[in-house]
Amino acid sequence: MRWIGAALARSPMSGPDWRRRAVMTSPVPRLLASGPAIVLERLAYGGGTTNWYRCVDLAGLEALAAELRHGSDVSFFFDDRFTHRRYTPRTRAEMARFMDYLRGVPGENGTIVLGHVDDDALHMTVDYPSVPGEADEFVAEFEPEPWIYYGRFPGRDNDGVHAVNFVVPDQDGVVRGHPY
Repeated sequence: MRWIGAALARSPMSGPDWRRRAVMTSPVPRLLASGPAIVLERLAYGGGTTNWYRCVDLAGLEALAAELRHGSDVSFFFDDRFTHRRYTPRTRAEMARFMDYLRGVPGENGTIVLGHVDDDALHMTVDYPSVPGEADEFVAEFEPEPWIYYGRFPGRDNDGVHAVNFVVPDQDGVVRGHPY
C-alpha cells in the first residue's frame, strides 16, 4: 500500500495547501536532506503527458508542491538511476551503448529519458531519444556541452529510500486513482 493512500484517504483535505501537505507529510523532505531528487509527474487524464523537475532543497520542494496537478502520480528518485554529466563525445558514446543495450531488453526499443535543468533550477526540459542523433538535436538547444541527466524511463518505485511515489489529492482532498 502506498503511504499516501493510508495517510490521506481516511482524512480528506481541504484548503489551499493540500498539495503542500501531500508532499511535506511524505518521506520526501527527510530524503531530500541527503541529496537531490529527480521528480516525474504523470498527469491524470494526460494521455502520457509528464512534467519533470529537479529538486535540491526544501525551498525547491515548496515551489514544486505548488506546481503539482490534481490527481497526478508523482515519483521522486533519490538514487543513481539517472546519470548526471556534461554532454560530451564520451557521454554521447555511453548513451549510444545504453540505447543499444535497451534495444536488447524485452519490451524496450532503445528510448531513454534525456533531460536538462531549466534556468529556474526546478523545471526540466526532457526528450525521449532512441538514437544518438536525436540526442544531439535535443542538446543543441542548450549551451555547448550542457549538463544533462539521462537514463531509462522509470517505473513507479516506492521503497521510501531510493524512490517515493504517491498520488496528489484531487481538489476535494481525496486521493483517487486516475488513468495516466
